[in-house]
Amino acid sequence: MNIPYPYAEQDRLEERNTYFYSSYHGAAFFAAWRSSRTLALAGVAGRQAPHPQNGSTTLPDTSDGYACAELLAALLNQATAAPLQGSARILAERLLQRFEVSKRLYARYNAQGRAIIDSGYHNIDNYLCFAALCAAMRCADGALPFLNALLKCVDTLISIRDRLNPAQREQLAWLVDAEAHWLALLAARLGIEEAQA
Repeated sequence: MNIPYPYAEQDRLEERNTYFYSSYHGAAFFAAWRSSRTLALAGVAGRQAPHPQNGSTTLPDTSDGYACAELLAALLNQATAAPLQGSARILAERLLQRFEVSKRLYARYNAQGRAIIDSGYHNIDNYLCFAALCAAMRCADGALPFLNALLKCVDTLISIRDRLNPAQREQLAWLVDAEAHWLALLAARLGIEEAQA
């Protein structure tokens, strides 16, 4: 049975997915998901891990708010070296929660972690780095919410793939591979053969 995979269609930055009341399709869903990813990567030869412009691992001072790109850079740089702990983990979870609520990453957040709406949400590099941060959380305790966000962020990136430059498309391809790997590991652990990539 062929079923559609609508979550990566349209412009999901503007027409945000809710994922509420999604129909259950069993193994056919995994085939549709895989097909969506394969079509999105047609013509992309390379794979490149998303990397922030800033190589710092020092968390920004968030007492007066913060720039999303700066926070993502520090969190991603830390998470690729070791599991996030303490305030870094708290900030990653706060950003995760904000993404789950809005399906957007705003350029700036206030001290309480609320989006500054007029700062904008169209910086594609923020979505790439956030997805890479989610992928880096795979080995951390309580990682499944990050897998959930990774899937949703990749859906969003695929939906706007025509706006990605060649380097960003290679980063998206890397993320799709990371997503498939994580799901395959989870499926193997749970004994779900159909979900393995």
